[in-house]
Amino acid sequence: MDKLVISLGGSVFTDNPLRIGFIRKLAATVSELRKNYQIGIVVGGGALARSYISALRPEKVNDNVLDEIGIYATRMNALSFTSFLDNINTKIPTTVNDAVEMIGLYGCVIMGGTEPGHTTDTVAALLAERIGARILINGTSVDGVYDSDPAKNKNARKYSELSYEEAIKRSIVSSVGAGPSVFMDLTSLVIAKRSGIRIYVIRGDEIEEYKNICSTGKTGGTIIG
Repeated sequence: MDKLVISLGGSVFTDNPLRIGFIRKLAATVSELRKNYQIGIVVGGGALARSYISALRPEKVNDNVLDEIGIYATRMNALSFTSFLDNINTKIPTTVNDAVEMIGLYGCVIMGGTEPGHTTDTVAALLAERIGARILINGTSVDGVYDSDPAKNKNARKYSELSYEEAIKRSIVSSVGAGPSVFMDLTSLVIAKRSGIRIYVIRGDEIEEYKNICSTGKTGGTIIG
């Protein structure tokens, strides 16, 4: 059976507090895809994580502690998602190895973050590498990778494809404040490159994209690989 990992941005998943309609549709799509794929889903923290971190940062709370708080937020979102699927883990794994064991039991696993310093994109890349998945779908709030922030520049150009090297360069530029927000962190891209994992960066709430990628290998977003 083929293997698939989805990294789902928290901003796609949550909206004071949850986007229930979207979650129902995604759960139905995942149920369809499970017929042909073993699936790992890693959910971000979104507004829940940001609300706590933004309130605590001015109080000079240690960054490691803030990371831990963000991780708990991702796990709350992940646990929420499990309620919409049958035959799924009800305990959220805290490590990639635990997630791999659960995929063996259920054929699908939903998880959040694992440890400070690792984004959920990095966790998703590690999970894909660990289970031998050739596809990683990164569902974000933007419909691909652009040469500048499309929210600020109406003439921003979307890339249909990027090599690993090009994506890594763009991630570095974005992370130091120039251009758009980071579409994926550097570590996740390096992991994908070393293991030949094909990344699809899409707008995460466009449900048909998940099906199209799995059936045709094509996307209206950006392919990295």
